[in-house]
Amino acid sequence: MQEVDISHAATVAEAIASDFYNDRLDLSTRGRGGVAPDSTWSRMPEVKSIARLRDLGASGRTVRLFLTFIAAIDRARDAVRLWNSGVELFQSYPKLFEPAEASAMPVSTIRERLSQYGVSQRHRPDSCAWNTIAHSLAAGGNPVSRVVDSGEGHAEELLRYLRSSCGGQSRFPLLRGPKIGPMWVRMLVAPGGAKIEDIGNIPVAVDVHVCRVTKNLGLLDIQNVSVEKNRREIQEIWRAAVKTARVGGPPELRDTCAALDPALWIFGKYGCSYCEKVAEPVPISRACEHCQLGISNPGL
Repeated sequence: MQEVDISHAATVAEAIASDFYNDRLDLSTRGRGGVAPDSTWSRMPEVKSIARLRDLGASGRTVRLFLTFIAAIDRARDAVRLWNSGVELFQSYPKLFEPAEASAMPVSTIRERLSQYGVSQRHRPDSCAWNTIAHSLAAGGNPVSRVVDSGEGHAEELLRYLRSSCGGQSRFPLLRGPKIGPMWVRMLVAPGGAKIEDIGNIPVAVDVHVCRVTKNLGLLDIQNVSVEKNRREIQEIWRAAVKTARVGGPPELRDTCAALDPALWIFGKYGCSYCEKVAEPVPISRACEHCQLGISNPGL
C-alpha cells in the first residue's frame, strides 16, 4: 500500500461530508435547472423513495424488503429513475416485494413486470436475481432474512452471508457484489431504520466515482483509475481517514465510512467527473482546494 498522508485524507473527508450533509455543495452548473437532483442526503434517490413508502404506510420490514430488491439491481443505472420506478412498481404489485409471493411467481412474470415499469435493465439477469433473492429470503433462518424481518443484524455477518452459495448458486446474486453489498448494509440502517452492530466495519462502496475522488485529491498516486485493482487500497485510505475525521450524517451512521460513502459518490459524480468532462476546474466544495487533476485555472 502506498504511503498516505492520513491527516490530509481526514481533512478532505471531513470537508466533503460536511458540505454534502449541510447542503453546501455548489452545484449551480450541474443538473437540471442548475441543481443536481440527488446532491444532498435528503435528495438521495433511496432516501426520497423510502419517504414515499412511509407516507403510504409501509412498515419497517416492507421498507427493508424494498431496499433489498431495488439495491440488488442498482448498477450502471440512472439511480433516480430506478428508485422512482421501484416505488411505482411497489404501488401496483406489492406482492413482488414479498419473498413468499415472489419466489412462487414464474420468472417470466417477474421479468414482465420489472420490464413494464422500467425497473429492470438487463431483463433476464435482473428477474432471475429477483426470484433467487426472494427464495433465499423466504427460506428464513439466515442473517439477511433476519435483518429484513426484525431490523437487527451484524455488519460483517451480513456481508459474509451475502457472498455465500448453495449448490453452487449464489443465494443473493447481484446484491453480493463488492460495491452493492456495503451500500445495501448502509441503506438498511439509513434510510431503512435497521440496527446494525459494528456498522463502522462497513467499507466505502468503491466505484469509478470514488476512485476519481481518491486520485484527484492526491490520496492515491495512480495513472489509470481501476476499480478492481485499487478497491482495497481505496477502502483502507478512507477507513483510516474516518478514524480521525468528523463525518456527519444520520446519527446511526455518523463518523463511519458508511456515512462518508454517499458524500464521496456525489462529489465524484458531480465534481470530478464533471471537471474531467469539461477539462476545466469548477469547484463544488472546500475539498476542491486540494485538487490534483492538473487542470489549471487562475480563479481556482
